[in-house]
Amino acid sequence: MSNFFRFLFVGVASLAVNSVFAQTEEDAFFDDLGDVSTEVSSNMPTSGPKDGLEPIEMLNPRADDIFWQKVVYRTIDLREKMNYPLYYPEEAQDGRQSFFTLIFRLIQEGKINVYEYLDTREIFTDEHIVPFKDLIDKFEVIHTVKADSLTNDSIIVVDESDVPNRDIVKYYVKEVWYFDKITSTFNARIIAFCPIMVKETDLGIQKFPLFWVPFETLRPFLSQTEVLITDKNNGARPSYDDIFIKRRFSSYIYKESNIYNRNLLEYNMTSEDVRKEQQKVKVLLSNFENDLWEY
Repeated sequence: MSNFFRFLFVGVASLAVNSVFAQTEEDAFFDDLGDVSTEVSSNMPTSGPKDGLEPIEMLNPRADDIFWQKVVYRTIDLREKMNYPLYYPEEAQDGRQSFFTLIFRLIQEGKINVYEYLDTREIFTDEHIVPFKDLIDKFEVIHTVKADSLTNDSIIVVDESDVPNRDIVKYYVKEVWYFDKITSTFNARIIAFCPIMVKETDLGIQKFPLFWVPFETLRPFLSQTEVLITDKNNGARPSYDDIFIKRRFSSYIYKESNIYNRNLLEYNMTSEDVRKEQQKVKVLLSNFENDLWEY
């Protein structure tokens, strides 16, 4: 009788172990060919499929509740190591694409509008929308034009290797810092991005601001696009929306809102003067927040 219970215990234990390690094909880390499955979703909060994910929800305060605000313009330099996730891969691959490639394809597919870059102001109205055809013609993007087989409409085709991602090495960022008296919070909100193309011309190396694209129109697509942020752990893949909302990028101030609408270079003669002015703006923002809680 004791042998019977011994075998029964072993059998039940084996079934329990097997059930623990049992998994469906959808949960498997490796696919049928032995490669890492593209469907895999680990227990990391920044990993897994992002299709259908909504942007991080942000409150929209009432205008009457904002009694202090400051508009600041920054430059994101993609040559800085912290900003590499926005630049790479240079060509879309493995389900990943650079920040500019994502924007470029969204414009091409008619999913977002971008607006003319003006030196003195940003106007997001229909009169200042930049058509995709004008964009690629102006900046000499290599492309072909084909006829749609069903509608016979002209379709612009740009190969992955011809997307000018390599020439986009900087972005301008417009943002606003504000204090909400209802929630007693000091916040920063990105308003828009402007990709900067750097090219060598007959006049030397020049930079060309391409257009302004509102952040809010991008966010539904940013939240569904993953980013590889480190070589040390390929499983940690937040979305572009995570990157910007959590401000996981490096930047420096090139302009603040002012009466004369001038950037720092226009009224500072040396690089040292510019750095001092940048520090002055950062201290202003920091001191305002600290002074809120002075008694």
